[in-house]
Amino acid sequence: MSVKFYAEKSWKKWFEKQTKNQCMRDVHISEYHNGIIVNEKLHGFGVFDENFCFVKSSSQVRKNNGQFIPKFNHENIPYIDEDAVFVGNVYPQFGHFLLEHMNRAYAALDKKYKNAKFVLVNNKDVSPVPNYMFELLELLGVRRENILILNETTRFRRVYVPDQGFNIPVYSSEAFGKMYDAIAKNVKTPHEKYEKIYVSRTAMQTRRTYGEGVVQKIFEKNGYKIIWPEKLPLSRQIGLVKNARVLAGCAGTALHLALFMKSGGTVIQIKRNRQAKCNADIQNLINDTKGLNGVFISGSVENKPTDHCSSVPQIIGVNQHMRDFFDAFGFKYTARDMVPNKKDLAEYDAALTEYNKKYGGVGLNNIKHFIIHWSSCFVPGRERRGNFRRWLKRKLNYEG
Repeated sequence: MSVKFYAEKSWKKWFEKQTKNQCMRDVHISEYHNGIIVNEKLHGFGVFDENFCFVKSSSQVRKNNGQFIPKFNHENIPYIDEDAVFVGNVYPQFGHFLLEHMNRAYAALDKKYKNAKFVLVNNKDVSPVPNYMFELLELLGVRRENILILNETTRFRRVYVPDQGFNIPVYSSEAFGKMYDAIAKNVKTPHEKYEKIYVSRTAMQTRRTYGEGVVQKIFEKNGYKIIWPEKLPLSRQIGLVKNARVLAGCAGTALHLALFMKSGGTVIQIKRNRQAKCNADIQNLINDTKGLNGVFISGSVENKPTDHCSSVPQIIGVNQHMRDFFDAFGFKYTARDMVPNKKDLAEYDAALTEYNKKYGGVGLNNIKHFIIHWSSCFVPGRERRGNFRRWLKRKLNYEG
């Protein structure tokens, strides 16, 4: 599939470095009699065999960073006389759940596991558990009564541990892609179909992207249907996207809906920050998984360079990179269409001023960011490292 860039060279160079070793892998499912699914809350989770040996393939891994092995009391462990599929853990962020916490659920495609319990470990005591977790598994063919939210360490008659089907941003698998094909197939197609869809962030209550209104109006003018994912039921989002040939929008969770698209389509991602680092490598891996073309546009016009994940206010606009994209793809627009919205500019300036007042400025926050991430490198295990970072962020009054 093709990848096109309308961006500065530094971003393209970063992207090429991040994606050069991305690949597709085969995945397998391991079986453990009298297996134990451990939930030690913020002290970790995973699967152990009947001899209390940690099952390495149950470790939640991002890139090369796996979680630490949890310790637990081996006495008086509750027992459920059922087969269980270890899915992962409850994580209440839709985009990350799609990629990192549903990445073992492809086991549901095999009839062998039809009657097994599909287990999500609630190690963060999330309450209530977001309904989309149940809905996704049900659309995959898992009955609601077979979805188990595990709040305590439990032994099962048999535990199946699927390999991770997706690892940010290193590899994906055919099984991971087929899982989302199956979900899309089980969603009823809506009466109205749109070939080109733009997913907007303008209705978001937090982390809104300023300036997006101007950009999305040009997309709308050129035949794109604007949708606001947070205003639509999940099944409706999937139903619309699965029939789209082109999906466009700002970098973020909404574009991960590309998992439900058909092979051969195109994803247009607008970068909303000026620093090279962003999530384009993750989106590229999604695109490769589903056989989609990628178009990446540097759209930021922010005053201070930010990271993709930053909570610093971000703003996009019709800069030279955006105009190059519009011209290359035959978009129709006028000079008036490109003029920034004065209200948006004022709101961005006000939000940036408020941020600087609260956190000491973008520069100081960048220093805090470095300290937090550098020091956490010495903490072993993803869960423990995450706990340390959250603690240090509070101590340093960091928001990012």
